Amino acid sequence: MAFGRRGNLGSWPKPALGNTVLTRYAHSIDGRRFRFEGPLEDALAIGTYVQIDTQDGRSYLGQVLHETVVSGGSDPGARARLIEGGGVMLARLTDGASVRVEGSDVFGEGVVVEASTDVVRSHLELAWGSTSSLTLGELTTMRGLSAELAASGFGRHGFLCGQSGSGKTYTTGKILEQLLLETDLRIAVLDPNSDYVRIAELRPIESTGLTDHEYADLQERYASIASGIHVFGGIGAPLRLQARFGRLTLEQQTMVLGLDPIADPEEYNAFVRIVTDIPHEDYSFEDVLDRVRDSFGDDERRLGMRIVNLGVSELSIWARSDEAAIREELPGDWRMVVFDLGSLPSDRERSIAAAAVLGELWEQRAQRQPLLIVIDEAHNICPQEPSTPNQALATDHTIRIAGEGRKFGKYLLVATQRPEKVHQNVVSQCDNLVLMRMNSVADIEHLKRAFSFVPETLIEQASGFGLGEGLVAGKIAPNPLRFKTGLRYTVEGGSDVPSTWARPSN
Repeated sequence: MAFGRRGNLGSWPKPALGNTVLTRYAHSIDGRRFRFEGPLEDALAIGTYVQIDTQDGRSYLGQVLHETVVSGGSDPGARARLIEGGGVMLARLTDGASVRVEGSDVFGEGVVVEASTDVVRSHLELAWGSTSSLTLGELTTMRGLSAELAASGFGRHGFLCGQSGSGKTYTTGKILEQLLLETDLRIAVLDPNSDYVRIAELRPIESTGLTDHEYADLQERYASIASGIHVFGGIGAPLRLQARFGRLTLEQQTMVLGLDPIADPEEYNAFVRIVTDIPHEDYSFEDVLDRVRDSFGDDERRLGMRIVNLGVSELSIWARSDEAAIREELPGDWRMVVFDLGSLPSDRERSIAAAAVLGELWEQRAQRQPLLIVIDEAHNICPQEPSTPNQALATDHTIRIAGEGRKFGKYLLVATQRPEKVHQNVVSQCDNLVLMRMNSVADIEHLKRAFSFVPETLIEQASGFGLGEGLVAGKIAPNPLRFKTGLRYTVEGGSDVPSTWARPSN
């Protein structure tokens, strides 16, 4: 029997098999959440959108967040055939529009059915309002409906995590190319694995899923964007990832040299006197060495020996006097810059470069230019327990940006395979979560504690996500969305080692 808005639910017979009700019935006592019961064979996936039609003719859109199997009758030996569940009420449906639910939206009985694509689409479109939307892929809880992110939500810090092989890097690239295409937000990427160095290049048309006309339009739009993308890398790169030693803070300069003001008072003091006497701030490491060589004091001699023994002056990261550093190489109209840390020859240089880049970006905060700072493999750049002084400095910079950056237009997107290893003072400031497959029970429990605004039952689903599947929640979504990442338009820089070794031998 069909259920109409003007029907009288109390007068209808409830179809049953023995003691099992064959229709899902719901109620709400606070106008915010609902509970329901129904047949086990008609269970709903966690995250499913449902429409609730009440006895008095009202209709609501809800989302299922939990379900439990219960006994199907009074007989203790009866086979369990019922489910009890609940969820959140997202909106009241009135004349094709979604209206915010109020505490007065209580009801005693209603029928629960899966929501139609049109109803969910209308709700999501109204939720976005005037903000640009970014197409991430497709909703897995409603096939045929795009998973869209709110561009304005990236004005809050975000956390993206997934274990190796989950599609984390591919999805991050999809988000970045959508931000490039649909917004004017500048982006800076710390790229330890060289995964985003080819983001200025479009894939061949056959791997994008676009028609000839759509691809031609994409090429035209992306041409101007690509001209504003700059990649800084190691030796041999067209743009060198090099820092001007004098632009580092005194704290980082002494960290590079392993100088401690208490443990090494003479050498520390000699270094401070030398750099203070240099008449300009953009001095190179060569300038420091020249001053050391021109000095004849015992403290300066020991300082020079320290520099030689540590091999610091030979690191490829230092821009010489006649070479340009990052700041000189970037034009004023740049759109995206990728710092290819993976192209540097040693962990030491990568650590120094990460701290230098983050320090430079923070120093530019007075410009109040909106900037998304993407930190990939964040467990190595801002770990909970830094293992080197430069890693500790990079962590301090990240914590400062996380705590104070938003008022200066500096936003973080922190990506990692190891959520427990990222410093908690960074994670705690993130208002957005993009979660992909995560099998570790410890990691899932950590995420449930860290992101308490996301229903635990949805985070628990992460262990069952397939390749490219995930959950997004926070300011970038009107409600938690289950998604599968769509095809990327740009080239992914990194790649796995081929598994041809596993093929059967002849």
